[in-house]
Amino acid sequence: MPEEPEDMIVRNLSEALNRLRDDLDRVELWTAALSHFQQPPPDYRPDSEYLLPQRKARPDL
Repeated sequence: MPEEPEDMIVRNLSEALNRLRDDLDRVELWTAALSHFQQPPPDYRPDSEYLLPQRKARPDL
């Protein structure tokens, strides 16, 4: 039995809306990624407890 035109239209609209939701999710993800990559990374300053001790300068031999 062939599908009624009204049912086909409803099914097509539903599928189109599902694709649109997926596309909007991707747009939101890529927009957030782009906004984060446009900013420079923060300066890295480790605490002194994680730094290696400074070596004293060796006199030339």
